[in-house]
Amino acid sequence: MTARIANVTFFAENPTELARFWSAVMGYPEPTGWDPEDVAELRASGMTDEEIADRAEAWDQNPAHQRFYFSRYRHERRQRNRVHLDITPFDDRRASREELEAERDRLIALGATEEKTLLGYWGPYEEFVIMMRDPEGNEFCLQ
Repeated sequence: MTARIANVTFFAENPTELARFWSAVMGYPEPTGWDPEDVAELRASGMTDEEIADRAEAWDQNPAHQRFYFSRYRHERRQRNRVHLDITPFDDRRASREELEAERDRLIALGATEEKTLLGYWGPYEEFVIMMRDPEGNEFCLQ
């Protein structure tokens, strides 16, 4: 047996809005909320609508694609993320600088912010990375 990543989980002030952002980033359908049957079961177990809204997901229901999960976090963040996502616009090749800049512009239009651009080398390999943050400040890199 081997392990696999079940979810990439984010603590969020607004889980629904962050799920919408990451759905648009990943090309997933816009989230429409939890399945009505699931909501009925959650309510029957005693959960309020506010408690149900404390969680959201971004996913296209394809098991080969990563699911993003968002859980309301009501505490102040005291440190920077120790883990972040690296994303790329293509799954079959490296993006050019121009393609990364175009993707950066798309993500900014969705609500991301650009932190800085890193240009360096790892041995003989050029590394061009755009450091960004999602609408709630979670770090990610575009490469």
